Parts: sequence; C-alpha cells; structure tokens
Amino acid sequence: MNKSRIEKYLLEKTNKLVFITLDDIILKKIEGININKNIEVPVFSSVLIDMANSKKEGISTIDILSAMLFIQGIDPYFKYSKEYKAIITKLSSNPLDLASSLAGDAYEKSNLIESLIFARGYLSMFEPEMNLYFNYALLCKEISEQALEDSKKVDFKLESEDCFNALVKLYPEFSKPYYYLAYFALQHGDLSTSKNCFEKAIELGLDDSLENDSKDNLVKINTIEKISLSSELIESEKYDEALAILEEIVDEDTSSYEAYFYLGYINRLKGEYESAIDYFEFAYKLDTSQPQLINEMALCFAFLGDLEQALELLEYAFELDSESIEILCNISMVYYNLENIEKAKYYINLAENIDPHDDIVQECIKLIYKA
Repeated sequence: MNKSRIEKYLLEKTNKLVFITLDDIILKKIEGININKNIEVPVFSSVLIDMANSKKEGISTIDILSAMLFIQGIDPYFKYSKEYKAIITKLSSNPLDLASSLAGDAYEKSNLIESLIFARGYLSMFEPEMNLYFNYALLCKEISEQALEDSKKVDFKLESEDCFNALVKLYPEFSKPYYYLAYFALQHGDLSTSKNCFEKAIELGLDDSLENDSKDNLVKINTIEKISLSSELIESEKYDEALAILEEIVDEDTSSYEAYFYLGYINRLKGEYESAIDYFEFAYKLDTSQPQLINEMALCFAFLGDLEQALELLEYAFELDSESIEILCNISMVYYNLENIEKAKYYINLAENIDPHDDIVQECIKLIYKA
C-alpha cells in the first residue's frame, strides 16, 4: 500500500504505542528468521499500564503482533516493516484473521480510525484480501461522511473511491464495489459511468436491498437524461416531441418535479391553461419552494381571467424571490390590469432598481406611467 492522503490523520495514534527491545521469550519464538534481533518492537502503552497495576502478568505475543499491525497501518514505510512482517508471519497462524478480528473489535467500539488502521496494517504488508480491502474502503467512506472538516471529508472520500476502483480491477466479479462507484460517479455528475456501474452491479448479483436501490437509481438517471433532452427540445420549440418524452417520464417516475414543471410549461405555451395548472399543481406537491413554478401557475390564472388568484400566487412567488425581475414585472402588470396604478408603479420601480436597462422593465414602465 502506497503513501496516501489520509496518513496525516492517523499519525496522532502513534501516541498509543511505546517501543521495547525483544525479550528472550520472543527471541526464542522467532529463531530461524533472518532479521536484526536488536530491533525495537511496539506495544500499546495500555498493556504496560495494566502490568503496572497488576492487571496483566506480562506482554503476550498477541500484544506485540497487534501493535506491529497498528504501526504498520499508520506508516506502511516504517523502518522495521520488513522485520515486522517476518515476525507476524512466523508467530501468527493466520495474520488475516488477526487483522480482521482487531479491526472488527475496534469498529464495535465505534473507533473507526483504529479499525481502519488495523485493516490498513495488513493490507500494507500482505496481498490485498477482497473482504478486508472492501471493508477498508467502506471505513474510509464512513469516516468521510462523519467528518466535520471539509479537507478530512474530501481526503477520506477520495481514498474510498480509489480503493473501490482498485477492487474492481483486482476482483472484477465482485459486485459491491461497482455499486459504490456508481454513487461516486453520480456525485461527480457522470451519469453514463454511474449507469454502467449500477447495471454491472446488478448483473453480478446484489442482495435485494442494494439491487432495488440500484434499480431505483437507474430510473432516476434515465429521468435526468430524458429531462435534459426535453429541455433541449423545448428550447428548439419542438414541443410535441418534448411532451411525448415528458409523458413517458411521469408514467415511469412520479417523483420528477422537472417533468411535471415542463409539462405545465409546454401546456401554458400552447394555451392549454387548465391542463398546465394541473401539471403545475403536481410539481408543487413535490417542491413548494420554487418561485418560477408559482410564477408560471400565476400566469395561467391571469390568462384565464382570474387576476385575484394570479396576484395571490405572484405575491407568494415574490416572497420566495424578491430579486426576480420577471416576477416583479408580472405583479406590476396584474395590478395595472386591476387598475391599481400605485401598486403597479411600486413593483415596477423595484424591478427598475434591480436592472434599469432591462427591456421588459422599460416596456412596463412606459405602459404604467402612461395611465
């Protein structure tokens, strides 16, 4: 395992260790190993404290092996790494089980960093084992999600993503790394890679929960892609083509605010104001905080002649976004049509203060101040 961006967060854990010389018992156990016998080996300071308090008779082999894994997890290039690997290999019947057990115990105590260090200690010395490597990647992800500092959050997230990428290369038939890489790609806005990873994870086999979540995300990705295409078609004034795609979306995914909004918008442009209002109301149930939606709905009521309802909606839209020139112009024009010129002037003046050079603002001013 190479040096990585997360080591700076692990170094403080070295204060849990002290270094001692090999005693005769350990020296006898490692006879036959071609290493420098004068090296120092680590032990957790808590072990020495327990000995001093008569809670422990001596330092066991496991005490030393676990501390070796620990320092190796903190610094894979520690000066005695080669010797420690030889000692662990000689004295432990199964270094993987030892590291996994130590990592698991630390995790059970909610000590995520120490759990990660034990796993990293093994991975830095031995060939990466699939499950331990995967759990290490998950630990990095979990630490990232819990981190309060932005830099720490980013560093552990990148470490996690690097590990999942390494896992799919080492174990291409292992499904779960693809699942997590799909989420990383989604966060990066790479819909194509995310889609491919979710599909690969499903193909290789996931448990029911992860498979259902993957399928839900594939529907969402499909929706996002179709929304993007619909937006392009609307800009090109190909409304019927956009409508067909948007109707497909709401048949498959009833949670898409954008689909309902665009359906309402197209119907409004086509003069189908009542249908537009229906779609806007569906969108509003999904998101009540969008001033542009409220503005569009108000326009429909205005075109239907219900100026009081239009005004109520526009004033709510103004509460949500008091800097929108479009909303201010629409309010002023509704007041103008209600023959409340003072209010019309008030709102158009607000718009002019924001952008005195806006063409629509100037047209509204000419009309209102003529009255």
